[in-house]
Amino acid sequence: MFYSGLLTEGGRKETQPHNILQRRLMETNLSKLRSSRVPWTSKTNKLNQAKSEGLKKSEDDDMILVSCQCAGKDVKALIDTGCQYNLISSACVYRLGLKEHVRSHKHEGEKLSLPRHLKVVGQIEHLVITLGSLRLDCPAAVVEDNEKNLSLGLQTLRSLKCIINLDKHQLIMGKTDKEEIPFVETVSLNEDNTSEA
Repeated sequence: MFYSGLLTEGGRKETQPHNILQRRLMETNLSKLRSSRVPWTSKTNKLNQAKSEGLKKSEDDDMILVSCQCAGKDVKALIDTGCQYNLISSACVYRLGLKEHVRSHKHEGEKLSLPRHLKVVGQIEHLVITLGSLRLDCPAAVVEDNEKNLSLGLQTLRSLKCIINLDKHQLIMGKTDKEEIPFVETVSLNEDNTSEA
C-alpha cells in the first residue's frame, strides 16, 4: 500500500519534474551535438581532396621543364630521367600537326618500360626539336594521352651530355661547348601547352 501511495502522490518516476528537466537537457545537448557534427564521409572526402591536391602540387613542383621548338611551335619539354625514351602524347602530335609522321609501333612484341602505365600507339622516327641553339633529330614514342606533353628521356639526355643543375635551375648540354638552358616555371603541362596552341 505504501508503494501504491507513492505512485499516486508523485506519479510515475518518468513524469517527476527533475526527470523531465534532465531528459529535455539531454535531448537539447544531443541535437546541438548532431547539428554541429560534420558527417564522417564529408571529413574524409575533404581530407582526401586536400591530400591529392598536395600530391599534385608537389609533383608539379618536382617537374623540370625547358622551352624548345618542335614543328615550328614553342613547346615546353619535360626532362624525364625516369624514362629511357622520348615521349610525345597523341594530343601533342595533333596540336603540332605531326600526324602524318606517326608510324605504327614496329616492336609489337617488345613492351617498352614506360612510367605511369602509358600505352604506346605509334612512333615518330625523326622528331626534330630545337633546344637552345642545338637541333635534335631523335625518335619518340607516341603515347595515348590527352595532355599535351613532350618529354625528353634518358637516352637523349645522355647523348647530349646533359647535366641538370638544380641550384641554378638550368639544363647544361654539351661536353666542350656547354649551353645552358633555363628551366621554365612549372605550371600544369596541359594548361601551359594548351595556351600555346
